[in-house]
Amino acid sequence: MKNCFGIIGGMGTMATEDFVHTVNRLTVTHRDQDYLNYVILNDAEIPDRTAYILDHNCCANPLPSLEADVQLLNQLGVMFIVMTCNTAHYFIPALTALSNVPILNMPALAVTAACRSQQPRPLRIGILATTGTLESQLYQQLIRSNGHIPVIPNKQQQAQVMTLIYDDIKQRDFVDRVKFHGLIDQLLNAADCDAVILGCTELSVAQDAAPYDSERIIDAQYELARATVQRAQATKPALILRRRPSIRR
Repeated sequence: MKNCFGIIGGMGTMATEDFVHTVNRLTVTHRDQDYLNYVILNDAEIPDRTAYILDHNCCANPLPSLEADVQLLNQLGVMFIVMTCNTAHYFIPALTALSNVPILNMPALAVTAACRSQQPRPLRIGILATTGTLESQLYQQLIRSNGHIPVIPNKQQQAQVMTLIYDDIKQRDFVDRVKFHGLIDQLLNAADCDAVILGCTELSVAQDAAPYDSERIIDAQYELARATVQRAQATKPALILRRRPSIRR
């Protein structure tokens, strides 16, 4: 298969499925041959990224599994690689050094989108993500490097974020609309944020199932899907990027 990109997924599987569906919806097609070429490695056995980041001694290191996936995609000759997990980007320096091709950086794409607003002051950008992603400072460092202010949930709110991600979506494939919207409200309204980044792919699943209707919501996985289509369609000149697709309800 020529001109394909690689997807390292399985973190979790439903989020990977959501990403692929978004990529397909963003691609204008009139026949089977108009879709993009890609290889999906749904590596569901990759150890939990958040657990490892919080305590390196508590569980297996996810890096060897991620490195094996990158090496496999190297062998397949993909044009570029994406990872459908924000927390896994903690390992992106090591993976980039191993990869023969670029690895698109989902947090960087999301922060760029969040910083588009033209204001005569630093923006307050909220982050909803796993505790592992927050502890890694992935988003905070990117936001500060752009001259803006990162805002994270308090301890009680973060516990709700983790419950939503792990107990509701990962375990039960269920989106609690009230909980999800309430967490966003806390950052947009109580914390006076100019934008809120959904920095976990399970939260992208939640946004798809129970959309929070606001231009101030930045869905990191959507930004990755859009960048993926833009990069991949360069090999298929007849294709154009669609507007954001209708959200499934």
